Formats: sequence, structure tokens, C-alpha cells
Amino acid sequence: MIPRGGVALEREWVADQAEVFGSIVRLDALLVGPARTEDLAGLLLAAVRFDLPTVFAPDGSQPFDVVPHALGFASSDEDPAEVVVEIARSGEPRPSELIDNFSLANALRAGVAAGGGPELLVHLAALAHEAGVVGFDQMVRVLVPETPEVASEWLREHNAPALLSALGDTLHDVPTVTGKLKENLTPSSPPPDRHARLVFVRARASGAEAVCRVRQGVTEVVGECRVFGSEEDAVSAVHNGEIGEGAMLVVGGCGPRGGPGLLRLDDLGRALQEAALEVPVLTDGLAPDDVAGTWISLFTPEAAAGGVLSLLRDGDPLRMDLTEGRIRTGISASELENREPTSFPDRAGTRYAARYARTALPALEGAGFD
Repeated sequence: MIPRGGVALEREWVADQAEVFGSIVRLDALLVGPARTEDLAGLLLAAVRFDLPTVFAPDGSQPFDVVPHALGFASSDEDPAEVVVEIARSGEPRPSELIDNFSLANALRAGVAAGGGPELLVHLAALAHEAGVVGFDQMVRVLVPETPEVASEWLREHNAPALLSALGDTLHDVPTVTGKLKENLTPSSPPPDRHARLVFVRARASGAEAVCRVRQGVTEVVGECRVFGSEEDAVSAVHNGEIGEGAMLVVGGCGPRGGPGLLRLDDLGRALQEAALEVPVLTDGLAPDDVAGTWISLFTPEAAAGGVLSLLRDGDPLRMDLTEGRIRTGISASELENREPTSFPDRAGTRYAARYARTALPALEGAGFD
């Protein structure tokens, strides 16, 4: 039974369970089909640990499905079952031969272009950590801000190889299970107008950092804090009509350790949509998929670790300067230092989730076991 928690905790559980299964069953290769984002990410981690020839056959139903293609694990036009039999016989290529800085850069660009948000960054960071690839954190901060999404309508009509072909010269020609990446791509029409983007923001004094997902043309995000210690409390406030225009919802205790495992705030996203309320949300957890408005997520250090998020109070003014990439507030550093951090309940309980919560890496480092 999967322990209760967020997407990173589930990813680690899936990876560990796959590793246990593989230790008692003789495997020559891996063939993995469609799965939810966190499950597919977990199977990718397991593939790295096994270092066995691996082929993925995603169905293209979610942005993360483009990741195995960009990393070289998926065939463009051949039957995945036939490909996995062939590479099982030859014993190559293995994940250790496919995953490097170049293929991760491809996966990062393609995933963001396909609409992948902060969760994509977390899972790719975990994969880089597992594969021992250094420098992924710098890569994220360079490539992500310059990679906007393609229109969702175009994506619904095209597959992952078409997106990779449309990205063209921005991708590296890396090895795949069926040859070089660009050898297997057919020309594709360029996608239409692009829209949302991801922007990193930092606080100069504290070094706190977060990822903003905003529409094109938005240069700043401002609001007065309404602080909540859980998603449930924030949802209740929205349902009770307690949130007005000009507010910025701050939801702590949802990060890797506090969640535990990075909670995705799906209920809050639905509550805001039902209330027709568009206010920015700041959290150390994750934004839900396909939500309107501005979400500032993966706030690091997280609140449960005593980060700045745990020091914010109702009424504090916050401004995200997206042009300069800065988090600004009218609260002085000395005042923040004199505040007691908000305490959060232990949601991990015992056993697997508790072990994870004690050792989890920060979100932007993959939120895996340290």
C-alpha cells in the first residue's frame, strides 16, 4: 500500500518497490507502459538503478510522457515490444549510456514546452541525482526561463516525436534505443503561439527561492499574505468567502518534509476555480495541473524546515518581481528574525513516510532520499 503523502513520496515508493521486485525476478530488459507522472518518474528511477536496457511506451496523455522520448528510452515509430526484445539481446543501450547532461537538457526543454510545470523540474532533478549527473540545478535555471509552452491545442493533435521535431536545433542529437534522436524524427510544422512560462524568483537576504508559473506579459505578482498551515484550511477559507481580491494565499507545510513528499494542491485549485477567484498562491508544495492564475510553488527552504515561509503572517505585503527574479517584501530582516516559526503537525507518521520526511532533499534537488 502506497504511504500517504505527496508526489515525490509516491515516486520514491514506486522506485523502491520496482527495485525490490527486480531483485527477486531475473530481468533482461524493462518495458514500461503509460503511468501517472509520479509513477512513471519512479519507474525511470528504477531503470537507472537496474541499468538494464529499457524501453518506454507512453501514450502521450500527459506532458511528462515526452520525457522518455527526449531521454532516448522511447521509439518514435517502431513497436516498443520489438525494440525491447532487440536491445535485451544486445544488452544495450543502458540507462547509464543514455542519461547525461545533454539528454536531460532535451527532457527539460521538451517537458516545459509540453506544459510540464514545477513537478517536471522535481522529477528530472531526482533522475539527475540518481544518475550522478552534476550541474542539473544550473541547467534548470538557464533553460527553463527561456522555454515557453506550446499551445495545448497543438499538443492534443500531435505526438511527442512531433514536439521534439518542432523544437529542432534547440535539442542535442543524443543516442536513443533506436539510434540517434534526430535520425528518427520527421519534419513537423512549428507550433502556434506560445503562452505560459516558468520564472525563478529569489529573496536576496535569505536566499529563499521559488518557481512562478505565469502567463506571458506578467511582470510582477503582488498581494497581501493570507497564511495557512494546510491546504484544508486554505480551501475552507475560499469556500467561506474569506479571500478577497488583492490577497496572496500562502500555504505552508506542503513541501518534501512537511507534506510529506510534496503535496499537489488539487483541492485548492478546484476551490478557487469554483469560486471564480483568481488570486496568486504561494506554497512550498506543488501547483495542480492545468490551473488558471499565478502559482508560486516549490518555495525553498520549506516551511516545515523553518524557512521564510514559516515566518510570514497575515497582512505581510509580498511582491514577486519577475523581471529581476526577486522576492520583495516590506517586512524588515530584523522583524522576520524576531518572529517564531510556525509549527506544523507531523503528517508522516511512522515507517516509510517517516524515514522519508527525516531525510528528504529539497524540492529543487529532486525531493528524494538524501
